[in-house]
Amino acid sequence: MDSEGRSGGAGTDPLKGVGSRRRSASRPGSATADARAARARELHRKALEADQLAAQSRAERDRLLLQLRAEDPRRWSYTTLAQAVGCSRELIALVVRRQR
Repeated sequence: MDSEGRSGGAGTDPLKGVGSRRRSASRPGSATADARAARARELHRKALEADQLAAQSRAERDRLLLQLRAEDPRRWSYTTLAQAVGCSRELIALVVRRQR
């Protein structure tokens, strides 16, 4: 026995069972917590999909902007492209300069 009255045998695990108990499904509020966790998981999945779609859309937008500029840079100035797309001239400049 140690100084606190416990036996310290070779097979004894002082942490056995600590933190290993799961919450019971019949416990009040656990169904709500599970539903909220499931909803959060679904929203997280949707957000990831939205991020991927947004990245694809930006890539295609940038490709089209670069094509227009390459074909006729006089006609498709930063200002003209910005007005056609509905964004700022600064965004057009960022896209075009990033590709150099």
